[in-house]
Amino acid sequence: MTETASPNRGGFPDIRPVEEAPPELNRYVAALRRLHDLTVSTRPDPALWTAAAEHLEQAYALLDGHQVPEADAVAGRVLSLPGLGHPLLPPWTLTDAGPGGVSMAGHFSQAHVGGNHAVHGGMIPLLYDWLFGMVVTSAEIRPTRTAYLHVDYRRITPIDEPLTARGQISDIDGRKVFIAATMTAADGTVLTQASGLMVRLLPHQP
Repeated sequence: MTETASPNRGGFPDIRPVEEAPPELNRYVAALRRLHDLTVSTRPDPALWTAAAEHLEQAYALLDGHQVPEADAVAGRVLSLPGLGHPLLPPWTLTDAGPGGVSMAGHFSQAHVGGNHAVHGGMIPLLYDWLFGMVVTSAEIRPTRTAYLHVDYRRITPIDEPLTARGQISDIDGRKVFIAATMTAADGTVLTQASGLMVRLLPHQP
């Protein structure tokens, strides 16, 4: 089966990054991230949970009814915003992207803690999976799915400290794209290393 010009390959919509977005989105997502941090780090009077929940219910009532198809949504696709403007992604931004690889910079916050102020081990593969996706996208290899992702934890990853990550293609075998990546502290210490396999989809695959 050959490539097709259809914008929808086997049910996989043609979703591409967005260069610009309304500045209001950045404020909204930043507020959500702060809310996540406070949710896991506070113990208020129980009545405040009720009051906060009422505010949240009013907030999502404003947005409910405005859903759009996946390819038309903006949040999670804005290259210029931390975490692409997605409230569940760590607040990292792209600093360099091209066929030779992708670099990102950012930090983790209280919402990402697994214990004793260290980043939860499950949050780190999330960042790497995003990084791997940006690597293949920057190399114009798309659409792909993650076949596997392996992480070696070398050091404790701290919160609220500047970190960097770098990923690049290490090998290509047909539709298989192998990727290697590292995450480092500000002083250059390697915190984690990752390797993975991204597989380019055939036209009929969702």
